[in-house]
Amino acid sequence: MSMLTAPEAVSRVSIASSAMISELNVSLWTGRKKDKRASHKVTEDNNAEEGSAGVYKKLLGDCPELDAILKHVGYVRNHVHYAMTMPWGDLGQRLVTTAMSFDYTTKMSEAEDKFWVLVTAFLKVYDWEVAQSQAKLGDMYNPADYLSSEQLKDKFNFRMVLAPVPENNWLCELGKDQLADMETRYQEHYEAQIHQAMHDIADRTTVALTKLHDQLDWVAGEKNKRIFESVFDTCLDMIDMLDACNLTGDTQMIAIHSKLKAQFQGTGMMGLSTEALKEDDVLREQTKTVLADVLKELPSLNM
Repeated sequence: MSMLTAPEAVSRVSIASSAMISELNVSLWTGRKKDKRASHKVTEDNNAEEGSAGVYKKLLGDCPELDAILKHVGYVRNHVHYAMTMPWGDLGQRLVTTAMSFDYTTKMSEAEDKFWVLVTAFLKVYDWEVAQSQAKLGDMYNPADYLSSEQLKDKFNFRMVLAPVPENNWLCELGKDQLADMETRYQEHYEAQIHQAMHDIADRTTVALTKLHDQLDWVAGEKNKRIFESVFDTCLDMIDMLDACNLTGDTQMIAIHSKLKAQFQGTGMMGLSTEALKEDDVLREQTKTVLADVLKELPSLNM
């Protein structure tokens, strides 16, 4: 089952006016390096082929300030950049709808500010951490592995750029036949990107709803699964994404969004909650039924 309307309904002009391309580039120093001598010893001691095993050392051992940067970047990529956008092309670019753009740029701006705060905190302790590293690494310590403080600064960067979706990319005049052929190929490529973006939303929605559906599989009088707040919140996020990222006005996606919104936001003054699901057997079973119905309508993850 497809979550996308007929190809002829896909318009480069309409998409260009309802979405933008986002490109995130983050560079950092991970503080990890392969120890060739230790790697060789591991393979030799285990009679293994050279290169079949590798030993990677943490140059600063456990450094909370560096760990904080790595965790922050991972969170931003997975829970902001990837979560609020859709795939576009093969070069790491992502598509963000105009409906999501304000929240997206706000969160990315906050993420960048926090990134530089964490980097500044790390740079302040770097020299001290290097001085302690010999005791931490023992025979694996090598002073040549370490950068100076000035060199280290250049290893960190955070850059997010939004650009318009191109309506065409012809940079030179072509013959009529050649232009028509290239236009057809580009249109096919464009439609494939739209399909990929829409399927990505459908797949992520399927994963989120399946997890919550499984957690609602309770049996009276037995120890049941925990309903995780994070899973519930992800479902709420995907309900919003179904609406904001419906690039083609797909009627099936509209119907699924309406059904989920009615169940999650149409129950009481405050809407559905994990506490309500835990305490109300009827509400829990009703929600589980709605999720099961929606999951039947969503395309398979193996499509």
